[in-house]
Amino acid sequence: MPPLLSFAKRPLEPVRDPIDPDVSARIDVLRAVLIGLIVLCHGGRWIGGSVPLASPVVTFVLAMVNQGLDCAVIPLFFAISGFLLLRKLEATPVAYGRLLRGKVIAIGVPLLIFNGIWIAWLLGVGSIPFFASQSFVLNAGIVQKLFGIGTPPLNYPLWFLRDLLLVFAATPLFLAFFRWLPLGGLVLLGLWWFLGAPDQDYSLPGFFFAFYAGGLLVRMRVNLRDTAGWDRYVLPLFVGFLVVLGLQPWLGLGAPAQAGLNKAYQIVGVAAFWCISRQRWVKGSRMLHRMAAMSFFVFLTHEPTVSVLQALLMRVWQPASTLGQLVAYPSVGLAAIVGLSMLGWGLAVYVPRLFSVLTGAPLRLRFSASASGSGAPLPVGNKAAVACEQVKRQA
Repeated sequence: MPPLLSFAKRPLEPVRDPIDPDVSARIDVLRAVLIGLIVLCHGGRWIGGSVPLASPVVTFVLAMVNQGLDCAVIPLFFAISGFLLLRKLEATPVAYGRLLRGKVIAIGVPLLIFNGIWIAWLLGVGSIPFFASQSFVLNAGIVQKLFGIGTPPLNYPLWFLRDLLLVFAATPLFLAFFRWLPLGGLVLLGLWWFLGAPDQDYSLPGFFFAFYAGGLLVRMRVNLRDTAGWDRYVLPLFVGFLVVLGLQPWLGLGAPAQAGLNKAYQIVGVAAFWCISRQRWVKGSRMLHRMAAMSFFVFLTHEPTVSVLQALLMRVWQPASTLGQLVAYPSVGLAAIVGLSMLGWGLAVYVPRLFSVLTGAPLRLRFSASASGSGAPLPVGNKAAVACEQVKRQA
């Protein structure tokens, strides 16, 4: 491969070669791992919230997980999305229009569905413990909470989908950088991220940076398959960051210093997750690949599921010991992942059309001659496989 900087001297053309199967498998399992971390984090909010932290050990572990492991999840998702989407996207109005139409269906439809359902519930039935109430929606504005305008969407984790749509809308900027300023574009977006939002861990500039970095890697044809040599540098640095982040409650850092530390960690964390994904027991895990098929559905539905489960568990168990809290922290999230995965598989098998609409793929699924090749409807199991494959391809 030519030296890295030589690519700055000419445009980065689209990459039409198929994705390396090893890289594809690693992306697949990472989706399951990252969604799992998000659900575990949201499901564990009651420890330290509704239940006081038992000891400094619990404080350290939760800070290491919430500010460490989970803090790298979102930028890695944006980097993966950029890798998949920008690899062969053409800088033409037709391609841009096709992109926006497809992503509004794949992402915008689920965003509206899973906000609209719970807005209607709150307005018609009442509050959901630990989630929201009717007065909350009315005070914030129904339209604002439905679309996430100037406020997080009602189903707060779905802010990620809203911001992902904004990043997709900015793809002409990224393609312009690929053409005239490939590495310079990364530097400019990085400066915007660090200096434009100095006191925020997550921000739109950071999402632009991660998305563009993912696209830059694929367009520069960086070898992401053979990354064993990264381990000796990335993994010790990753562990060191986790320890420091676990100690944050006692470091007394101001908001800009804290955000700067977290941003530096995010870059290392993204690389570390990629290093870990090359391990055979990770990328070859049949369980993780099966979970990946349901990961988008689990993400869409984990709230208010975890909020309801937290409220139910609080009635019977309020752990006060260190061991009890460390066990309780992931309990709600694990229960939600298992239950929602089973629900998703059931929907994919028995009502695949509904499943495809809920997960944003109605126009790409065809349960007819074009799908089966024989003119007969697909068997139920095949329908589920097709539906799940579409979900796995959500970028």
